[in-house]
Amino acid sequence: MPAPFGRVLGLEAEARLWVEQTLESLTLEELVGQLVIEWIPGGYVSPSSPDFEPLERWVVEDKIGGVSPSIGTPHAYVAKLNALQARAEIPLLVTADFENGGPGMRINGSYALPSMLPQGGGTSFPPTMAFGAIGDERFAYEYGRITAVEARASGVHLLFAPVLDVNNNADNPVIASRSFGADPELVARLGAAFIRGAKEGGAYTTGKHFPGHGDTSVDSHIGLPVILADRARLDSLELIPFNRAIQEGVDAIMTAHVALPNLLGAAGPPATLSSEILTGLLRADLAFDGVLFTDALTMRAITDAYGIGEASVRAVEAGADVILSPKDVSAAISAVVQATRDGRLTRTRLENSVRRLLEMKAELGLHRNRFVSLDAVDAVVGSGAHLALADSAAVRSITLVGDAGGLVPMRAEAPVETVHLLYARSSWLWASRAFSQGLLARVPGAREVRLDERSDAAAYASAAEAVASAGRVIVSVYVPPSVGSGEEALPEPLRALVNEAATEKPTVLLSFASPYLVRALPDVSSYVVAWGDREVSQRAALGALFGEQAITGRLPIPIPPLAAIGDGLDRAQVTTRIDTRTVDDPLVAAGIVDRAGRRVFGQDQSVADPASVGMSAEGLARVDSIIEAALTDSAASGAALAIGRRGQLVSLKAFGELAYGSGRPVTPTSIWDMASVSKVVGTTTAAMMLVGDGLLDLDAPVVSYLPHWSRGDDRKSRVTVRQLLLHRTGLPPFRRWFFDIAGLEAYKAAAADEPLDLEPGVETVYSDIGIMTLAWVIEEVAQQSLDSFLNDRLWQPLGMLESRYRPSATLRPRIAATEMDTTWRHELVWGRVHDENADAMGGVAGHAGLFSTAVDLSVFARMMLNGGVSPACRPEEVAGEPCPVARASAQRLVEQDVLEMFTTRFDESSSRALGWDTPSARSSGGDYVTSDAYGHTGYTGTSIWLDPQLDLWVVLLTNRVHPTRENQKHIPMRRAVHDAAVLAITDQPIRKRAP
Repeated sequence: MPAPFGRVLGLEAEARLWVEQTLESLTLEELVGQLVIEWIPGGYVSPSSPDFEPLERWVVEDKIGGVSPSIGTPHAYVAKLNALQARAEIPLLVTADFENGGPGMRINGSYALPSMLPQGGGTSFPPTMAFGAIGDERFAYEYGRITAVEARASGVHLLFAPVLDVNNNADNPVIASRSFGADPELVARLGAAFIRGAKEGGAYTTGKHFPGHGDTSVDSHIGLPVILADRARLDSLELIPFNRAIQEGVDAIMTAHVALPNLLGAAGPPATLSSEILTGLLRADLAFDGVLFTDALTMRAITDAYGIGEASVRAVEAGADVILSPKDVSAAISAVVQATRDGRLTRTRLENSVRRLLEMKAELGLHRNRFVSLDAVDAVVGSGAHLALADSAAVRSITLVGDAGGLVPMRAEAPVETVHLLYARSSWLWASRAFSQGLLARVPGAREVRLDERSDAAAYASAAEAVASAGRVIVSVYVPPSVGSGEEALPEPLRALVNEAATEKPTVLLSFASPYLVRALPDVSSYVVAWGDREVSQRAALGALFGEQAITGRLPIPIPPLAAIGDGLDRAQVTTRIDTRTVDDPLVAAGIVDRAGRRVFGQDQSVADPASVGMSAEGLARVDSIIEAALTDSAASGAALAIGRRGQLVSLKAFGELAYGSGRPVTPTSIWDMASVSKVVGTTTAAMMLVGDGLLDLDAPVVSYLPHWSRGDDRKSRVTVRQLLLHRTGLPPFRRWFFDIAGLEAYKAAAADEPLDLEPGVETVYSDIGIMTLAWVIEEVAQQSLDSFLNDRLWQPLGMLESRYRPSATLRPRIAATEMDTTWRHELVWGRVHDENADAMGGVAGHAGLFSTAVDLSVFARMMLNGGVSPACRPEEVAGEPCPVARASAQRLVEQDVLEMFTTRFDESSSRALGWDTPSARSSGGDYVTSDAYGHTGYTGTSIWLDPQLDLWVVLLTNRVHPTRENQKHIPMRRAVHDAAVLAITDQPIRKRAP
């Protein structure tokens, strides 16, 4: 859903006047007060309570510029922040550490004692490093967007996120999973995606900790870390993510409390207090002009040597705009005021910083309205759609680092005694809550042994007895680096116990925090990293352990000497998911999953009983045998099949491998180059939506949207949008422009200069150029790029999270290979769009470029056959394709009359509908789909056919061009598959379609 709050880019005259008048009105003390943003508790407190008094004093008497609430609930946030805003003369800027797990880091995680009932709250994502394990920018983008939306609804304006530190030191006790990983390019790419998402969600972002805090082995909360890097090393590593973030428009930067002796000398100040770092490197060299925050000035890396007053003065002298969380607010303000009176600082210098903060507040519109409504919390915070995406991210992040014994996936029903050995701090009452419940649901006789830092020799002896009697052992460890204490350790008795178990029993180790813990357990050969301790990660790890979901994560960090960046083993889903969700679970209540755990984004691959929708299992088996025989005959290296009827998925199958000899099996969620199926699932659907919106006129000339399009031939001024969709423009089928030009603008120019072969509207000639042009029309009308429009209007509402243009290189292990290109790219095309023109344009094109899965296309097909409506998911549904995100209620995506117009044959001169094709004599849809059917094929070997009369869809995805496009064996296979699918219908007569 759209963000409930927005940002104004650039200031209007009225806002600019407010900034300058406010600035001019401030006394010196008030000016300095605006530089301070102070930490406050996030829990509920009555404004009449004594606990509220210090907060009120900071706002009313010290006139601080903002606050940064800690852990609380969303409603408590809103109540407290509104109360403070009401007392502030100048609106407060509200910041929060939503850096590691999104909103759940601060506005979730509350439990009622002694029952441990969760109190709910914001969406808990897995830690940031989990997104590095996924490697997909779209997940990082949604991480940023959802975090921003929920932050703004809770009264928070600025995120202290993303962490841009490159965590290239395995002994780092403080950054760890807060980072995206150890590869600076990965951190830069995912950090930039987070920033883009947060912008869409309406919040400001902060890149931290400048100039880098990843290569440290000291926790700056308790000491001063030292980074032995010179400028060349910083440029080649630490600064890469910050450079990218600044280019992306990050709003703020937070400093690092680190020493840099190779830049600043052995006696040099920490980076936070260094003008050479803040003003010279960041402002001058990197051209950053946003707001510059210190890290918290409660941290001993600063306060031990300087004290709060002197540290505050030196930070401002160095170039900082905000003094964050000083231990003593009054002391910090007094010190800066006195330094200004003494001439160390000037009012002009202070005004420059306060102006930046006031401009930020004005861009947010806080000078007009500083309050938020509780209704906004209820509308978006912790919504079913957001929780579902967090679940999906956790699933995709699970990483199997090693499995020498082949223990993963485990069989829940295996007739052996299972012991779950759990280690967590005694204070972590929530540790393993979801994992333990889910394990008992799958293995009712499993025995759990819990150890913590208080466990004595007797406790370990008892644990050893339990392990000795076990047939298999599951070890789960909840020991992250301890921020503020510098601790990350497994006690020696635990190490001995686990190592002994691993040598004598089938043992799987799961880490729910630090991925590096396996270094202390060298005898463990099966190791799963879940990245985080929250329940979202516990559920995902459990499903992965028992084969209820695929495992695809990759290490974004090395674990020396055991594993390298990029390591990770794939495991296919082997069984259906069991879930222990209760009816009061928010996902069940929202209809996003049912109590059996059928869930979003293709993780659920359960299917309906064919008989329940009038189909024969034997008939569907015939479809499988046709595909298997064709693959044996080298029609393709692999294939994915999805068949559905009456809104239910009845067959979801995978065949072969992603490339010949690759050893990577196709799964139902493997990703395929759609080729020309992009035309209908992407471009044509976008056109349908805009027609339904009343924004796109099918009979308008193309030149009314693209004025220069006709410059190569005056006849093109008569070509209409409808003719683009019908392939009746008179344009040639294609041109091999990719040999000579590259880039979107070059292609637009080439298309504008291209003359017609025929008069417009005379003859049907299938043309890529026409659909390329249609995409540009759509972008002009929507004022969005095609991929952005489809993401907002189609993929996200339907939950088609696997559908995208320009897939990340990290997804290559899941993508089917296409052709060995010997004429232009001179490589095996794998994870890159096969169509050369689409590739040369940049990967996003109207005629090709979409990558998707059989599951996603089934979700799309169901919506189309339901008259353009995505039906609500119901908890009582027994089977069907996965419930997509945001389906707590039915959603109309395409107007029914528009859909029918687009999918009905236009006239009898050809088989074309608007964008779509309909059955013809030798149709790819076979001989038995009805005349009401519509579909499309793709050059790479993909196809989708839908039959409203039979209420049937068939998605068949192959890579028939692998390794060469000369292969045509898929053509008879495809017709046979569709014929067999229709003939599997048992509840109505099936007749061959009349010629």
